Amino acid sequence: MHSLPEPKPIRLRKLFAKTAYVVLMLLTSLSFLALFVPPQKLVFFQWLGVCLPFLLFFNVIFLIIALYKRSWYSICPLVAILANFHYFPQKIQFNTPVEAPSVDIKFATFNVQEFKMIYNLSSMEQIADYLAQNGVNTVCLQEVPGDHSVAALQRVFTTMPHVVITGGKSGQLQLAILSKYPLDSVRTVSFEERVNCALFADILVKNQKIRLGNYHLQTTNWNQVKGALIPQQESKGNWMDALGTISQNFRYRGRQVDSLRSIMDRSPYPMIMSGDFNNTPFSYSYSTIKGDLKDAFREAGNGYGYTYRYFMKLFRIDFVFFNGDNFQALKYRTGDVDFSDHLPVLVDLNIK
Repeated sequence: MHSLPEPKPIRLRKLFAKTAYVVLMLLTSLSFLALFVPPQKLVFFQWLGVCLPFLLFFNVIFLIIALYKRSWYSICPLVAILANFHYFPQKIQFNTPVEAPSVDIKFATFNVQEFKMIYNLSSMEQIADYLAQNGVNTVCLQEVPGDHSVAALQRVFTTMPHVVITGGKSGQLQLAILSKYPLDSVRTVSFEERVNCALFADILVKNQKIRLGNYHLQTTNWNQVKGALIPQQESKGNWMDALGTISQNFRYRGRQVDSLRSIMDRSPYPMIMSGDFNNTPFSYSYSTIKGDLKDAFREAGNGYGYTYRYFMKLFRIDFVFFNGDNFQALKYRTGDVDFSDHLPVLVDLNIK
């Protein structure tokens, strides 16, 4: 009688590797749903969107390993990378800047971090000089200190005498729009009990009424929770609380952009929407506000795009959107300055 062959032991290491290939492919491929699924309904995809740079990095590593081993599992990271090819135009652009003899709107958006530089020195004068040197004639500012008045801004930003601010309680950060053009139809939009808000105003340029939007969406609270994400220092409970806080902020931003989108849809004028979104281009916040507007970086950027100075310079979270039928973006750049944790975003626009 022939004896039965002994069963081969399961190669757990190989099984784990194959499972990792498939799981990583699925997670990376599903990250596109962050653009469409409201975080109020399911926040998981927003995490995939914000982690996309890291997911793609690991897919590249897995692809190299699989190709080296001549494994057919190389198709998994390859599929994931190709499924997210839209990532790369959001990070790198090769547009040629247009040097026009005249520019209608030299626009900027800048989170000024309360006008605080290193050692809490005021950066307001330096920022005003920087914008003036670059010929900016309209700017949207976020995180303006609550004790700064219209008159205080006018004294420093002398090239843009028309100023509107959100106002608010003492110590509460404000939004401001400054322009060389008169501002009217000013409207502040508050978000329930959150301190973040939006500011709208209209300007008239070359007989064209234009609606400006200045947004500061719910903060991520990264600086407040990052310590809790280090297991050696904090307990598991605090770690979970930190993830819960960030997830809740995704939901806040989802509700905020839904509200803003409904306001934008009723605008009778072409729009320039900008601000600090506290979210990447791979998010529901970005896709909802952008809609059919143009992203100035994609239209006129050149090189690698980021606006947050820290976290390995991975994130572009400050945006300028505009109606493509009404405006042409000539030039996009970010300022290499250390006045804030964000970079100023400068865009030259001409009216068509």
